[in-house]
Amino acid sequence: MPIEKKTLTVFSLTLILLVLLAGGVIISLTNGSWEISSSRVIDILLAQCGLGGKSSPVEIAIIWDGRLPRVLTAALVGFSLAVAGAVMQGIFKNPMASPGVIGISSGAALGAVLAIYLGLAAIFPQALPIMAIAGALATLITVYLIATSAGRTSIATLLLAGIALNLILGAVTSFVITLSTKEFDIGRVIVTWLMGDLNNRLWLHVRIVAVTSVTALVLIFSYVRELNILMLGEEGAANLGVEVGRVRNILLLAASIMTGGAIAVAGVIGFIGLVAPHMVRAAVGPDNRRLIPLAGLLGAIFLVYADLFVRLYIPVDLKVGVLTSLLGGPFFIWQIVRYRNRFEYM
Repeated sequence: MPIEKKTLTVFSLTLILLVLLAGGVIISLTNGSWEISSSRVIDILLAQCGLGGKSSPVEIAIIWDGRLPRVLTAALVGFSLAVAGAVMQGIFKNPMASPGVIGISSGAALGAVLAIYLGLAAIFPQALPIMAIAGALATLITVYLIATSAGRTSIATLLLAGIALNLILGAVTSFVITLSTKEFDIGRVIVTWLMGDLNNRLWLHVRIVAVTSVTALVLIFSYVRELNILMLGEEGAANLGVEVGRVRNILLLAASIMTGGAIAVAGVIGFIGLVAPHMVRAAVGPDNRRLIPLAGLLGAIFLVYADLFVRLYIPVDLKVGVLTSLLGGPFFIWQIVRYRNRFEYM
């Protein structure tokens, strides 16, 4: 029985993405101010896992305590943002929907900034992801309520509400930054974090984003079939037995958890949730069983290599969130131009 061409495409793309991700991780672990060969890196990892291998305390500190948590955090954050974007684009049937566009990222950012400003993050590290997720959920609920009338959600209103809330939440965040300038260290942490930063990531950050990613991913794949049906239209999905409101709310909750967890550990990283799903959809189609994991892999690759670039090739301390925005902004403009004929004009 011949293998379908699309199956071959999915298999090939998966293999390519896995190789690229593995390559990025290896380059990140071996390169830096102290270069360590790949064979030494393997020895260190084996030694830390109790599987033999030799290592020195200095190399352990560099690889196991420094570079590995940073690259794993980058991969998990990129994965989370891309998956959240893919889910939202599927729910709203709009290629321009993403956590950043509809305001969820801004809500998560405000929650995390408040945790830093109030000193809760220093006392209780888990306060940062909790407040980031709470901010994302509160923003999602607000946007959803604004855009929904008589049980129907207007996509245009949703995007406009997201833009409005982005402005409001950005203003509140700026006000908190202004207050924090009286405490220089707190203000510096907040500003650095808002630019999207992967410096000095620890195993604590890996655990936080891993928990939110796995939890949300289980929810998403529990309803991935319903998400595919929902993309055909709400009325058609309801006729096929899908509880539209319940499924949509659960999927949006999962996307908010992923976004909040990612922003809590890496700050504001823009446009990955918009770019990665769109590129993968062009290659494998809209089936979310394929799209979501592959978009997640591409998002992980994008952020791992972006972090590698700013760490090794930029002489100044450029934050990775700045680079992703510089790359993603033109892509968003291209998307607007491409789909402008679908918009309604007065």
